[in-house]
Amino acid sequence: MATQAQDSNSGTIPVVKPSSAIDYNGTTTPPLTSNVVRMVSTAGGKYGVNGTATVDLPAGVVEYIRVEYGDTITVSGTFNISEVS
Repeated sequence: MATQAQDSNSGTIPVVKPSSAIDYNGTTTPPLTSNVVRMVSTAGGKYGVNGTATVDLPAGVVEYIRVEYGDTITVSGTFNISEVS
């Protein structure tokens, strides 16, 4: 029987498998090939999906976002981005 990790409130913790990560600096990613992306920025910055970078991401905060296959992410600042499955 499969089990899932649980937090301190007995809620399940979703787990994803990251692939290799790439640093992007003030640019746009190639079209994405998965539908979940993990992002972190050591200095903070902004990002946007299929458009202008308008969403703030504070320094050191890890963000997982759901995207569609073929979407692109535009970043302002340096972001470490990994597609996950």
